[in-house]
Amino acid sequence: MKLLLYDMGAYTQNDIMDALDKLGISYKNVLYKLSSLYQDAYFEKRIAEFLTQEKYDAVFSINYYPVLAEICYSHSLPYLSWTYDSPIQIPEIEKTLGYKTNYIFFFDKAECENYWKKGYYNVFHLPLAVNTHRLDKVKITEDDKKKYQAQISMVGQLYETGIPTYMMPLELYDKGYLSGVIETQLRLYGSYILKDVITDEIVDRINKRYKALKLENVTLTKEILTIEMAKHITCLERTLILEVLSNEYQVKLYGPDGKQNLGKVTWMGSAGYFDEMPKVFKLSDINLNISLKCIASGIPLRVLDIMGCGGFLISNYQPELAEYFTDGEDIVWYTSLEEVAVKCQYYLQHEAERREIAQKGYEKVKELFCYENRLLFMLQKAGLQL
Repeated sequence: MKLLLYDMGAYTQNDIMDALDKLGISYKNVLYKLSSLYQDAYFEKRIAEFLTQEKYDAVFSINYYPVLAEICYSHSLPYLSWTYDSPIQIPEIEKTLGYKTNYIFFFDKAECENYWKKGYYNVFHLPLAVNTHRLDKVKITEDDKKKYQAQISMVGQLYETGIPTYMMPLELYDKGYLSGVIETQLRLYGSYILKDVITDEIVDRINKRYKALKLENVTLTKEILTIEMAKHITCLERTLILEVLSNEYQVKLYGPDGKQNLGKVTWMGSAGYFDEMPKVFKLSDINLNISLKCIASGIPLRVLDIMGCGGFLISNYQPELAEYFTDGEDIVWYTSLEEVAVKCQYYLQHEAERREIAQKGYEKVKELFCYENRLLFMLQKAGLQL
């Protein structure tokens, strides 16, 4: 078997290739930045040449690309796509999604179910994976301990958005409605309501208001407003939690956002995915995961990265976490803003328990979330045999 891989620079690409090597599957990896998700003359020509020069059993990519779907459909070749973004933000995706050559795998079950309801049965639910073989090889030096050790660490951006600016010109009713939605979703865990409560009617009313005020360059769609709201709520949650915790504990933030007023949080700059992040996870007493709100049910890659390093994790509750893990046994999650501080205090005072949970979590993701099993599942669904 031989696969043609499209590489857009995803963090997980190297782990995919490592797993293919272990499975004895040959492949050609094509690293390229598309000029458009839908068409790219040079890319299309090169892929067609590859498919003509050698026999490939399928094309694979991290995330979904309509241009690849078109190419594979025209060559009657299976196209396997595995998303690690949610929701997948591709306008007019349904023009190509239903191609019989497509096999699309979503890590978020709720997003997958939305497409099932629309009659797309070539989409599948497949959680993300972690390469513990790679993470086990990360060595910790004394200098690393001085730099990365912390009581509490979080790796991630704060997602500042234009929502406050968008809301400023609105009528009091709509402004109050959106404020209420923000407050409700901020405190609601295990349920994602934005896609249901942000209606076309509300979006139309907002755009009419902009037009009446002659804000001609500002036009929102339901999809844009929903995603921006989700990012804004995530920003509020992350900022609030980090600021509160930093008043009591040593808190380090790794990410691109360094100018915000975050209490006593120490901003460490961005952490490299392969060389720095594993050291942060291994050397922090507590690693925080605060998921992007629009990940409705799935397990984010950050969760698996932390647990795959043997790091102790406190995460917001996600429905799919409960399908694989047990709170207080191999993971710790919170279901309210108030609960975060309580659990951080408890586990900082109980090191032995913390280490036991982290070890059990590591063993579980090593067994259940390995790349080799994920790839075999995809190949099976596409009717491909080793």
